[in-house]
Amino acid sequence: MNLYDTHTMKRGAILVDVCGYTGEEDFYAMHKIIDEVIKPEDSGFSVDSMCIGGYFNKDGILVRTSSESPYDGLSFFYEPNKMSEEDVKKIENWVDTVVKELHARLPR
Repeated sequence: MNLYDTHTMKRGAILVDVCGYTGEEDFYAMHKIIDEVIKPEDSGFSVDSMCIGGYFNKDGILVRTSSESPYDGLSFFYEPNKMSEEDVKKIENWVDTVVKELHARLPR
C-alpha cells in the first residue's frame, strides 16, 4: 500500500490523499504531528457536521488539510500554480514527513 496518493485536479491544484487514515481522531493526530514536527507559524482547523477543514502556514506557504475529500480520507491540498518550484518541494517534503510520522505513531 502507498503511504499517500497524489492527484492533480482539473485546474492544477494538488490533492494528497493519506492512505489508510480517516476521521476525526486521525485528523487530530495528523495536525498534532504538523504542529510538533513542521512547526508552522500558524495552523488550525474547524469542525462541522460534514468534515474537518484545516490549514497550516509555514514560510508564507499555505497548505490546507481535511478529514474528507472526493477520495475519502485525510488529505492535504495546495495550489502549485501559484508557487515557486522551491515552495512546491517544501510542501512535498512536509507532506512526506508528516505522513511517515503518522504511520510510525499510528501504524495500520
